[in-house]
Amino acid sequence: MPHCPTCKNEFPNDVKECPNDRTALVDQLPYQTVASDGGTTWVEIASVGGVDEARLLQGFLDAEGIPAQIENLQFSMEPTTFGTMGDIRIYVAATEEARAQELLRQRNAEYERLDDDDETLVTDEGVADIDENATAESEPE
Repeated sequence: MPHCPTCKNEFPNDVKECPNDRTALVDQLPYQTVASDGGTTWVEIASVGGVDEARLLQGFLDAEGIPAQIENLQFSMEPTTFGTMGDIRIYVAATEEARAQELLRQRNAEYERLDDDDETLVTDEGVADIDENATAESEPE
């Protein structure tokens, strides 16, 4: 269903223009952009549900030479057991958006190809070989 990029409302398929904003509707809402004081425009490239996943993505991008920022929009009601609501957004500089998107696509494709088992350990370098006979006293080669 189409959305208004201005007010973010969703409309039926036969509507082509937002009746409130008179803006042409789009199939998908664009990611958020934020301008910083330093003149950099930050572009949202992903939105995840947990802080750990956001930090993993940030670390992955940083390791690839793409500085990333996290915006935590989560809200917790404690001590109730509702959990958290909201999402966490990952931003990169607009100049790095295309490269970051491609790296994330490649990363997701590689994870999709992995066997789904509990014994596979994956690092930034790929699947790790684990020596099950190693002991704590063994020194790495």
